[in-house]
Amino acid sequence: MCRKCGVSRGGYYAWQKRSVSYRTLENRELFKEITNIHKQYREIYGYPRIHKELVKRGISCGRNRVARLMRENGIAAKMARRFKRHTHKHELFRSSTNLLLHRDPVSKPNEVWVGDVTYIRVGRKWSYLSTVMDLYSRRIIGWCFSRERNAALVKESLLMACEESTPTSATIFHSDQGSEYASKEYRKVLENSGLMVSMSRKGHCWDNAYMESFYHTLKTEMVYFQKFRHLMEATAYIMDYIRFYNNERMHSGLSCQTPDQAEMLVT
Repeated sequence: MCRKCGVSRGGYYAWQKRSVSYRTLENRELFKEITNIHKQYREIYGYPRIHKELVKRGISCGRNRVARLMRENGIAAKMARRFKRHTHKHELFRSSTNLLLHRDPVSKPNEVWVGDVTYIRVGRKWSYLSTVMDLYSRRIIGWCFSRERNAALVKESLLMACEESTPTSATIFHSDQGSEYASKEYRKVLENSGLMVSMSRKGHCWDNAYMESFYHTLKTEMVYFQKFRHLMEATAYIMDYIRFYNNERMHSGLSCQTPDQAEMLVT
């Protein structure tokens, strides 16, 4: 074998007797920490967030080193790569105003809230999740999950948001032009809460990009890995994920803080 590999017999036996290097021992210990963090955060963290968490725990290491150890050991962020086009059509407002265009970035909580609705399959049917996010902290402050996509769905998520975080007279609520946001029932809640209404432009989904980004994260980190049989089961998973998202999950857009941490810095 030595002749085949082009090495000397003496070199081979010296390699066998050689003690493990200090660097290798360090890598083994570092890999244990990486594995623990990866499991703790539901296997959704890639190397940038894992590196940030290691630094928070007082472990000094480079991002490239963390990336290499994860790559060599087959550890990667658990994220489904799936996109499915839905043919459901919305009734749109004939006219709308986007108050977020050319506006300065938010600087404190309760300046801008954003809301939207997404589809989640439960059994063989679609169910609908409505959420409200505080744009400053990216925190989910209101949500509702239901079999029906109607005014009651978005109304309940907005009422939860108002209980969780009291809006001011200058708070803007931004959504797309879905028909449920045009209903009299929903508009009445907006007026009673004193919220200023802002709407995405027709055909411009990126006007509500932060809410769309949350739904992408929710689905690729949790929903696509589950097969929900009942509404109650799906609701429990969604509730748990929103708690995790607000309290534990580092957000790259918040300098790797959680939404709760970002909000606490200014309150």
